[in-house]
Amino acid sequence: MMKLTSLKRKKYQRYVNKIVRDLNKNIKNDWLWNGRFTIYQKQSKFYTYYDGSGAQLYVLLECKDNKTNKTVTSWFETGLFVEAKIWEWVNQCIVENFNVWAEDPNPFDQANLEGRYAQINFKEIGIV
Repeated sequence: MMKLTSLKRKKYQRYVNKIVRDLNKNIKNDWLWNGRFTIYQKQSKFYTYYDGSGAQLYVLLECKDNKTNKTVTSWFETGLFVEAKIWEWVNQCIVENFNVWAEDPNPFDQANLEGRYAQINFKEIGIV
């Protein structure tokens, strides 16, 4: 979490860009989703407080299901726990808005689980 106290738009924008970039990278490398979902930043608005004591960046994010082409958009304001709020929103999009777990067959059943767990031969190591 980064504390934003600057009056410069670029600092806020870089912070949000990093969150979105990390989120997309994690979804792309996830063994279950394999990049099925992508987050886009569609718009941003920057406001400074009337007394010049601080500023706020509002961003419009879009979550897209690349398999069905469904999208969900939502506004976020930079501030305390914005990263957690965005992660929670993406999870809500996947579970509730796109209703992925109701699909038949279930995505977990189709996931490539081979090589995800170590195969241990207990006889070889002398446990059994």
